[in-house]
Amino acid sequence: MKNLKLLKAMAFVLTALLMLSACSKPAPSSSAPASQAAGTAASGGSTTAAKNFLCSDKPITLSAHIHWSNVYVLNDNWTITKEAAKLTNISLKGTASPAETDSKQAFNLMIASKNIPDMVGGNRDSINKFGMEGAFVPLNDLIEKNAPDIKKYLDANPDVKAAITAADGKIYQIPFVYRALISEAWFIREDWLKKLNLKAPTTVDEMYNVLKAFVTQDPNGNGQKDEVGLFTRLSSPQDNKVLSVLSLFGVSDYWHTNKNGKVEIGLYTPEYKQAIKNVAKWYSEGLIDKEIFTRGSKSRDILFPENNGGVIHDWIPSTCSYNPKISEKVPGFKLIGILPPKDINGDVWEVAARDKLSGAGWAMSVNNKYQVESIKYMNFWWKDEGIRLSTYGIEGDTYTMVDGKPKYTDKVLKASNPINDYMRKLGGQIDDMGYPHDASYERFMTDEEGIKTLDLYEKSGVVNKMNVKLPALSFTEKELNLITSKYPTCRTYMLEQLQKWTFDGSKVDAEFNNYMSTLKSMGIEEIIATYQAAYDRMNKK
Repeated sequence: MKNLKLLKAMAFVLTALLMLSACSKPAPSSSAPASQAAGTAASGGSTTAAKNFLCSDKPITLSAHIHWSNVYVLNDNWTITKEAAKLTNISLKGTASPAETDSKQAFNLMIASKNIPDMVGGNRDSINKFGMEGAFVPLNDLIEKNAPDIKKYLDANPDVKAAITAADGKIYQIPFVYRALISEAWFIREDWLKKLNLKAPTTVDEMYNVLKAFVTQDPNGNGQKDEVGLFTRLSSPQDNKVLSVLSLFGVSDYWHTNKNGKVEIGLYTPEYKQAIKNVAKWYSEGLIDKEIFTRGSKSRDILFPENNGGVIHDWIPSTCSYNPKISEKVPGFKLIGILPPKDINGDVWEVAARDKLSGAGWAMSVNNKYQVESIKYMNFWWKDEGIRLSTYGIEGDTYTMVDGKPKYTDKVLKASNPINDYMRKLGGQIDDMGYPHDASYERFMTDEEGIKTLDLYEKSGVVNKMNVKLPALSFTEKELNLITSKYPTCRTYMLEQLQKWTFDGSKVDAEFNNYMSTLKSMGIEEIIATYQAAYDRMNKK
């Protein structure tokens, strides 16, 4: 009997050791092709890697409304979501119509139909509104119990967690988040600097002198005064066409907190008076593009090929792409990135920065019968493998691993459309499918100078250093109604005056007090108070 008990005990220990060994067995290398790692996961396979990502023991198909940016509509044949299905056992079946070209309208029609699919992509404010009305599932407990990667991020980023939390204290949307804040930089023509024996400007006064030389000393060498000093590329009528110039005089037009931690917007501050007077001075002297309010989104395509543009503040990858394109037509053409010059107060700061949240993401409808499996699927896209799949696609097809890092294949790099658009048509980098944005792909969209500029801005810490741009805020429905009813009118008036004063700065002193009073009567202080309340509420969570 004793021997029998001993044998049973030994057998139990041996079995436990074997189970422990199996559980701790390392998964196949992440550099192995996704299809190989998945094995037969979609049909209930048993490879270790596949089991790590399985969200269901059996294949599940979730209906999904994904209609983002008026262009990208969930296609059942997206190669990236099909690959995810192999890994997770969950497939997506699109319900949005490709014939609809307005994403907001497509969302509203879907809600109005009351036939809400399992998964829904959309704007956070809309999802929170209808979530509080009972259309979407509160995700707090599901995240806590079944989404460790999402939970880890939200715990480490309480500002994001507060921003996505609805007024009732519940989370209805898993958001698309930006992990890299750098987006834009200052660029200047190095070939013009060399021709005029000038150095890149490091202060606002040096910028003035460089621009003055650019527009008066014929750096393009054609004998005509056709050079444009500083110009912009903005397409929306509501965009501030001189935003980057205002920053040189200490003013940010973004909603931001000032040095005292109070919420403000630059065009309703005492400092704006002197800033717009300086902008008007530069404009009157021809240092700023005379067509800055009308040239539109094609300014780089117009001014660079004609060898007329000198300085621009713009998105890093796309701006640097002009170096190889224009040098064929303009010998010696060279744009270089520089840090923001010290502003009028002696501060160095970058006015533009990505928000952590794009506003988009996805939710789970109350009609969803697979809520646990669905939150696990949402969490998959937050794992390193899910992020790499969404950003780079399929290994061996759209990327390969080089020195432990993904690199796009020529199939992507030599495509006629930009990398991000190419990947979106395969189902990647879709904001409505909430997951972290991997900005590393942008380095494949730029030249060596662009990479230098990205590194320069990353190491300098100039982004959000001054006039800190507000994080995404969560507003109540009442607050949203106030903002949407009053701010557009205020904004229109602000931009009308900005343009008027840029053309004629002599009227600023006489008109500024009335400008501030008019904005106050339009409700700008109520709007600021609303932003302040939302900001304070976020900081208390």
